[in-house]
Amino acid sequence: MSEKSFIHLLILTLVLLVAATISSLIQPKFETKVNRGELIFQNLNSELNNISKIKIDNGLNKIVIGKNQTGWVMENKYNYKVKDDVVKENLIQIARLRFFEKKTENPSLYSRIDLHYPNDEEGNSKLILILNQNNEKLSEFIQGKVKKNGIYIKKSGDKSTWLTTGLLSMPIDDNDWLETKIFDIKNEEIKKIKLKHADKSILLVSKKKKENENFVIDNLPKGETPKSDLIANFLSYFLSNLTFEDVIERKEAIKENFITEAEFELFNDIVINTIVFKDGDNKWINFNIDENSNQKLKNDNLIQVNDIGNWTYKLPKTKYNTIDTKLKDLLVED
Repeated sequence: MSEKSFIHLLILTLVLLVAATISSLIQPKFETKVNRGELIFQNLNSELNNISKIKIDNGLNKIVIGKNQTGWVMENKYNYKVKDDVVKENLIQIARLRFFEKKTENPSLYSRIDLHYPNDEEGNSKLILILNQNNEKLSEFIQGKVKKNGIYIKKSGDKSTWLTTGLLSMPIDDNDWLETKIFDIKNEEIKKIKLKHADKSILLVSKKKKENENFVIDNLPKGETPKSDLIANFLSYFLSNLTFEDVIERKEAIKENFITEAEFELFNDIVINTIVFKDGDNKWINFNIDENSNQKLKNDNLIQVNDIGNWTYKLPKTKYNTIDTKLKDLLVED
């Protein structure tokens, strides 16, 4: 090689080296050095009491949980109450996640560990965002497959994927977060029940003592016999074990959709009135509770929501037969 050619080759090499260095400097950095066992979200522990919003999105459903003056609520469900213990559990789980094993940086392989949000049509990959009261991001990451002792995650803006130590549920079903229990009333606390149906038929049952006494049919027709002494007892379980499948802002029943009016009177003089109506293939319930009864329910911690008159609840199908019960259903057939 001539001296001239050598100089040309040397200059070319230096130019390429400089270009490579510049390219490296201007490329976005996807990863900072981390050590196995380090907390993934190191700032989250000190901010747990300063968190104001949780967002979860799997492409099929979006959940937004916010904090207002009354506590945690689901913003995508008209600010209905959320279970505080579920929020606390999930936030602590995130704060305790640690790096365990680095996985792929190849985007084409993300789907193997469910980290391909937003391209996951089955919704197994979830984007999770945690904000503080100043609307600043405390953590943003994609949650993927769950292993026995960890989960796969990928921080937003980072190519690297990781298997963690520590588990995280972060459910995507609304009802896993919502306080779906409406009352905390034991069935023995119920004294009287009145059911008035759309066909004008009425069923009245009551008992005189809380414990060890069966409900009796108050409007039992002369000459008729109940199927058993226990036949009316199941009616009290409608209220005591009542949860909902869905909740919407209050929707008043129209006459054509009316099914049943139910009145429950407790031994402490609380009265709970309800209207059950049909909308499509589902049955919904509204509660009408006077101010005194509502205050007693709150004072005795018997109700799970402060503003029950603002909501309409979708009944689970397991409650249909109870609320549809008529007087004739409890009597011995001729």
